[in-house]
Amino acid sequence: MDATITSQRSHQVSENLGLWEPKRTLTLEAARRHTQRVKLFRFGLLGMAALLAAALVYQFFNEASTTDFLADNPSESVKMVFPQYSGQTDDGLPYYLTADTATRRLNNPDEVSLVNPVLEFTRNDGVESSFVESLTGTYNDVTKVLNLQQNVTLDTDDGYNCKTMQARIITDAKRIDGDTPISCTGSFGLVNGNSYTIQDNYTVFIFKDGMDGIIERDPASLDPTTENFGFTGDDPIHVKAEIATYRGGTTDLEGDVIVKQDTATIYSDTMEILRNETASETTDSLRLGEIKQITSKGNFRYKTPENDVTGQQGIYERNKNIITISGDVLAKQANGNTAKSDRLIYNTNTEAIRFIGDCSGSSCESFSGGRTRIVISGETAN
Repeated sequence: MDATITSQRSHQVSENLGLWEPKRTLTLEAARRHTQRVKLFRFGLLGMAALLAAALVYQFFNEASTTDFLADNPSESVKMVFPQYSGQTDDGLPYYLTADTATRRLNNPDEVSLVNPVLEFTRNDGVESSFVESLTGTYNDVTKVLNLQQNVTLDTDDGYNCKTMQARIITDAKRIDGDTPISCTGSFGLVNGNSYTIQDNYTVFIFKDGMDGIIERDPASLDPTTENFGFTGDDPIHVKAEIATYRGGTTDLEGDVIVKQDTATIYSDTMEILRNETASETTDSLRLGEIKQITSKGNFRYKTPENDVTGQQGIYERNKNIITISGDVLAKQANGNTAKSDRLIYNTNTEAIRFIGDCSGSSCESFSGGRTRIVISGETAN
């Protein structure tokens, strides 16, 4: 009996300690099955994670190829609404630049892209503001250069208005350059050029690569009752040249110059046109009046229906109503008469011709016709 009790106690102890063989075997098998399930579950999670990552990558690149997110944002840094920039010109006067929007891009941090930019400046202290505006443009904070594109308009305080499609404005130096056609109106008349420069405080207009213009009497000129506005009367004067520089009352023309008023035309290589000037009510602004002198040099020619006179130089003086032609002068008339001389004086009112020096040619004595009168003189002209 003691042995039976001892065996039962040993079995109970073994069972309590988990050492009973059949139960231990069952526990290990369950653990193995559990471990296997955990492994399968883990592999499943990893597979799902991989699929999810692949889906995210696909979605990212697919959206990047169908939207402009990646195309725009890497180059766009800051966009401002109604910005204002200010500075001073070389002569210490302020200027202001405004726009609807300004966008600064990472690939060019010194420059902003502008929508509807407007530049306000003053040419001289005490005068009203002048303006340049366009549809689009860029402004460089460092160089202070404003590039404008599309429908550029310039309006100055002294009444000049210009329209073009492109302008490069050096704000500090008060200078505008452009490689596109421009059309300007103002006291100098109407002028068109294929390219241009506006410089010297926006007072000198240079039209290049071919230009044409019309000079008309200004109703506000100093003497609107003057009989002759130009060399034949009061009609508009049409101008053509390769280059024209308008500087106040002085117009310089270069290259194949043609100036026409009514039925009279002047041709030359270069020409300087001087006009009477009068100050306007606006400070430092000029009003231009009638032509007072024209100086033409190189291959000069003055042609009317009655007379055709050539030489090397011609000078028109409005106060005397005469054109003085010098240098291998050749005069021809419509009736065929011709004459040569060193110098010729032509009266634009009476059409009288006076030869200074020797006159050569078979028609010297008979050089007349129409209203033209011929005077041959050996005296030196005054």
